[in-house]
Amino acid sequence: MWLWVLLIGALICAISLFLILRPAQLPGLLDRVFGSRWLYAAALVRLLLGAALIAAASGVAFPRAVELCGWLFVLGGLGLVVIPAPALGRLAAWFSALPPTITRLWLSLALLFGLFLVYAAVA
Repeated sequence: MWLWVLLIGALICAISLFLILRPAQLPGLLDRVFGSRWLYAAALVRLLLGAALIAAASGVAFPRAVELCGWLFVLGGLGLVVIPAPALGRLAAWFSALPPTITRLWLSLALLFGLFLVYAAVA
């Protein structure tokens, strides 16, 4: 089951690195996701990733931390469904309007999170 954690961590790292290198791509991505029915697909992906982290937590180096991250993914997926679309749109617009330097800082945190998951899986 540790392989799931490794794959999720690698996916987060890859997406973060891509967006760190091309922060101008982020506003278009956020508009596509939050301005359409892709929002529900994003919520489903978060729920599935969270469930995978929770299920695989017992086979990694930091099981409680990975399980907590899984529950946060699940809560985030539920939040995407429960929070009204206009509020999510305003949040996405605010995030899209951030300067590239601040966007890269946020994405660096996501990269560190992905690296933590990779480390937890292989340690």
